[in-house]
Amino acid sequence: MEEKKLNELSNEELLVLKKKAKPTKIINASIIGFCLGIAAYSVFVAGITWPTIFPLILAVIAYKYFGKNEKAVDAELKARNLK
Repeated sequence: MEEKKLNELSNEELLVLKKKAKPTKIINASIIGFCLGIAAYSVFVAGITWPTIFPLILAVIAYKYFGKNEKAVDAELKARNLK
């Protein structure tokens, strides 16, 4: 979400948005863990090759992408002194 949209939300809407983010954290962590597991297995079986590096790149991109919205919501909640 953009900062403008987060600023326009009410306190209740922000808290609901934060509650909705909890299940997505688990899914995002699973995706990143799956990519890291594939990379570890690939290193064990074939050494460092393209199939090893590709999941690592995907995990880094997923980590950066998935964390953006969560950090913005947390910053807005902290600015409004909400939990």
